[in-house]
Amino acid sequence: MDKDYSPFANRLRKMARHYDKWARRQELEAYRIYDADLDEFPITIDRYGEQLYVSVYHRQGEQWTEEDWQEHKLAYREVITQTLEMGRDAVFFKLRKRQSGTDQYEKLSIVRREFTVVENSLGFIVNLTDYLDTGLFLDHRQTRMMVAQEAKDKVVLNLFAYTCSFSVYAAAADAKRVDSVDLSNTYLDWGQRNFTINEIDPAAHRFIKADVITWLEEHHIANYDLIILDPPTFSNSKMMKEVLDTQRDHLRLINLSLRLLKPGGKLYFSTNYRKFRLDEAGVIGAAHIREITKQTLPPDFRKMGLHRCWIFEK
Repeated sequence: MDKDYSPFANRLRKMARHYDKWARRQELEAYRIYDADLDEFPITIDRYGEQLYVSVYHRQGEQWTEEDWQEHKLAYREVITQTLEMGRDAVFFKLRKRQSGTDQYEKLSIVRREFTVVENSLGFIVNLTDYLDTGLFLDHRQTRMMVAQEAKDKVVLNLFAYTCSFSVYAAAADAKRVDSVDLSNTYLDWGQRNFTINEIDPAAHRFIKADVITWLEEHHIANYDLIILDPPTFSNSKMMKEVLDTQRDHLRLINLSLRLLKPGGKLYFSTNYRKFRLDEAGVIGAAHIREITKQTLPPDFRKMGLHRCWIFEK
């Protein structure tokens, strides 16, 4: 390729030096070092221990052949490995397209190359090869800390729990009980293993395989002090009764969740949908609603709009 990658290499070198130093002070082993900082190079690079996870993004309207994708990947791999002095086998690539679907649950291979990274003194199992996502959403690091600060002696509900990282934070902060609800046995098992490596007894908590909307509709008692609701933007999983669209369904999800909150309880709601609009007037049962997006974005995520987050107080 004739493209000049030197501006990217210079920026990557500078950002990696800065955030590697920052992360050592924070005792973080998983963090972002390049956040699509230059428009001409729209990729993100996350460090997980001694390995890198690189997401390459299609620009809107772009059409790539398999040959185009391999050419982009090889060019980026060469620059990244030379700039950061890393081996080629320590850099993993994923192509992310602008599309709806069940990407966050898509299985890509069966290598199961797992290892553990430390975040705020807690361990998490990650996998950079087998799925579109790694098992730990780094942009919610601050939000997880907020939940931990609230969780002591509380009964906590984690909806769309994925690999249960919010649940681990809550349980490690001495929550009375944490219930994690997800439709995937794979991810609930992953979550239980995350509990185990942190020396938290999974049997003291609940891991519930269920369609979240169906489960919410079947439960009516306000048992929870703290609820985390972080749904996928869109999901048409065959295991679900109906297609989930967070923009269309957010009021239903929020109002059903608020029904399960004790008086004085809090609901954390988050979405990665960039065009999301909260229908605040349609929310039933919340005494206070406030957006906390700015407080939940970590310093290593410089691009605004990655996620939005609100607290609803009963």
